[in-house]
Amino acid sequence: MALIVRNWRSVYPTIAHRSGLDWRLLSMDIKTHGDIDAEVDPKFRCLKSITYVSLAKLQPSLSYERHNHYDHEEIYYIINGTGQISIGDEIAKFRDGDVIYIPEKTSHSITNDGNEMVEFLAFGGFTDPKKIAEQRRRGGGSD
Repeated sequence: MALIVRNWRSVYPTIAHRSGLDWRLLSMDIKTHGDIDAEVDPKFRCLKSITYVSLAKLQPSLSYERHNHYDHEEIYYIINGTGQISIGDEIAKFRDGDVIYIPEKTSHSITNDGNEMVEFLAFGGFTDPKKIAEQRRRGGGSD
C-alpha cells in the first residue's frame, strides 16, 4: 500500500445534512446509512473499519437536520466554536476541545449557537463487521 497524505484544502466540499460543509478526507469503499453524497477519489477510499474521516464546518445559527445512522457510530472532535449537540432526548453544550460520542441508531443534530464558524472532525465507525462483509459482497452501502 502506498503512503496516503491528504490536505483538506485539496478536497471539494459537500453540503452535509442540508446546512453544513463537509470535506470528506478519507473513506471506506462502501457507503453507510445516512451518509452524505461525497465523491471520494478511489485512492482515498482506503479505510477498512473507520467508515470516514471528514472536516466539517457549520455557520452561526445553523443546525444539521436531525438524522441517525443504523450501521455506524460517530465521534465529533470540536476544533473551533461553540454550540449544542442533541443526541436522543439529551442536549449538551460543547466548545473547542470537546469530543462527542454518538451511538448508532440514535437520532442527533448539531447546532452552532455561537458567533463564529464551528469546525469539527467527524469520524464514523461500523458497528457490525458482518455488515461490512455483506455490503462489500453486494457492492454498495446500506439504506
